[in-house]
Amino acid sequence: MKHPSLMSDQTLFRDPAIFETTHLPEVFNYRDAQMNDLAFALRPAVRGFSPLNTVLRGPPGTGKTTAVRRIFAEVREVTQRVVPVLISCQTEQAPNAIYSQIFRAIFGHMPPRSGVANERILEKIALRLIERKAALVVCLDDAHYLIPDGTLNRVLSAILRMYEAWPGTHTGVFLTISDLSTDFTRTLNPATLSVLHAANVYFMPYGAEEIREILLDRIRVGLYPGVVPPAALDYLVERTYACCDLRMGLDLVKRAATTAEREARTEVTVEDLAAAFQISRHLEVATVVGTLSSGERAVLDAVLAVENEGPEQVIAKQVYERLGEREHVSYTVFHERLRKLEHLRLLDLTVRQEKGRRREIFVREGVEEVLQGPAGSSGANRCAGVCDDEKW
Repeated sequence: MKHPSLMSDQTLFRDPAIFETTHLPEVFNYRDAQMNDLAFALRPAVRGFSPLNTVLRGPPGTGKTTAVRRIFAEVREVTQRVVPVLISCQTEQAPNAIYSQIFRAIFGHMPPRSGVANERILEKIALRLIERKAALVVCLDDAHYLIPDGTLNRVLSAILRMYEAWPGTHTGVFLTISDLSTDFTRTLNPATLSVLHAANVYFMPYGAEEIREILLDRIRVGLYPGVVPPAALDYLVERTYACCDLRMGLDLVKRAATTAEREARTEVTVEDLAAAFQISRHLEVATVVGTLSSGERAVLDAVLAVENEGPEQVIAKQVYERLGEREHVSYTVFHERLRKLEHLRLLDLTVRQEKGRRREIFVREGVEEVLQGPAGSSGANRCAGVCDDEKW
């Protein structure tokens, strides 16, 4: 069946922003219980006391960040006695960067870029909170990114123990965790755990029918009628449900509709969605890779370069030597970066006792595809190697 083509000045999108992961939907279905738990945790702060520390646990794309953004927006509408601050730990991974974001939320501008100690920034924050008689609630979104180098431990201790240096301050934290293997009893020191005492709020993956309704709501608002026919919607729901990540489904719709629009068609086809899936299925990996420092990316590139040479066994020393062709780093720094990449679930590291300790590196699925683009070959679990100042 031939369908009418789009004119050059027409579009399939009513509102493209609907399909962005940063969009805050007017309707947030299937998370009432979790929203009630978060509201309960914030109730003491509204009354002038410290909020209840809370960990939001669940796989990627299950609504954790959206839930925090909604509850923080509601708090801002009803009271000035709570200062809610949402910080992405994918982009802000240094203590100074995190404290600076809190400072900006309170004062409306960033602190000086250099020459100011973290303690001075924290002092300014605490004194303003006391002056306003306000409680601070910081959400560290994707907090597991701060674990490898001990940043999470330092930041939590600084925020939650602020009352010790500045009596009268009230602070608390929300932590979102997508890495379900994260165990704070192993990653935080006892002194930090003693002031954290966090309750857990679980975000289970959406069911197939829940995914269908959520995607339909977005499609109705974001696209014109008839753009996603029933067969395409069925495929969309199936792929999204299989991956347990609603963000991937939203990305699929955006990519497929853009393809149809570019080809002057008024409907998205299953083929459009299937082609988009080859990119969107690695959305989480692409997001993680985008957060890597230049040094961490260099190690990952070196691992893949050694892998692509094709030897049966490659020891860590060879990966380190390949990295040395680009930059000089100590073996200790190299090893720390490897462990960081493992923590971010881009690599798997194993140690074998064969003629000494031999560290093997396995590249996780999607990493090579993300780094090389859609044409890249699959690297699924293959053995890659062994081892301006503002006014204060």
